[in-house]
Amino acid sequence: MDFQHFAPQIDKIPKLKPKEVASIAFWNTVRDSFAISTWIAMGAVLQGLLLLFARPAFAVAPAALFLLFRFSRTMLMHWGVITNTQMRDVLMGKYTVQVPNEDGSPPSEVADKGIAVIMLGVRNNHALGLFGSGAREISLVFRAMMQKLHDDKESGFLGASYYRSANERLTSNGFMTCCYFRSVEDIHRFAHSPVHRDGWNWWNKITATHPHLSIMHEIYDAPKKQWENIFINYHLTGIGKMARPVIINGQEYTPIANAARGPLSTHRGRLGKPEQSGPEKESLAHAY
Repeated sequence: MDFQHFAPQIDKIPKLKPKEVASIAFWNTVRDSFAISTWIAMGAVLQGLLLLFARPAFAVAPAALFLLFRFSRTMLMHWGVITNTQMRDVLMGKYTVQVPNEDGSPPSEVADKGIAVIMLGVRNNHALGLFGSGAREISLVFRAMMQKLHDDKESGFLGASYYRSANERLTSNGFMTCCYFRSVEDIHRFAHSPVHRDGWNWWNKITATHPHLSIMHEIYDAPKKQWENIFINYHLTGIGKMARPVIINGQEYTPIANAARGPLSTHRGRLGKPEQSGPEKESLAHAY
């Protein structure tokens, strides 16, 4: 198949370093550990303490200036005066992600190989949240496993995206990691690898003393021609976080293909199936 890569756009997307990703995850966890009312109460206490040492006009100035800055910056983005930072990682256009061959070459057909998905979940139910026992340890164990997957080119690991189950509880929500592999056999092989075995041994030792820690997983196996994806003006997420590049003319690219026209522009086309005709085709045209 013909890969029309989006290299010019992708090159403009800021690349986050591992430390930056870890920092974002940490501060999001801190924010998620307290209810909005708790944050407001803490701010009110700090503001009250400031009033003890400064005149009211000066005491309210920091918060007022901060809100003015945020409001002004938002409106300048809205009017197009400055760059809208919310759009800086958005890849404009309609594209789909295809799995490259093991040697990095582009696939010859659409969805010409199967993929396997494992969803890993963890939640900390300790009253102290991220300060509770085991929170740091389980984070380090998980980070070591993911690092091993990224480093091992022969693991069959394709990539992963990280999410927070933010609509289940007001605070201390769970984390979900969606990992993509070439096959279920690759998942099973990793499950028996030393780094995963070390993590599993650690878990078995602390289950009796750490009942507040929760873990889960789901595994799905999608045969060839039984999976597809589409992104429209979207940032790279989900299978778009493909860790294995496609190699075209000696250059490595994120394995995404232009889906603006041709077979890849439709649901059936991305499944490698012949297009339908008649009223049914017209009814589905706007959906995909």
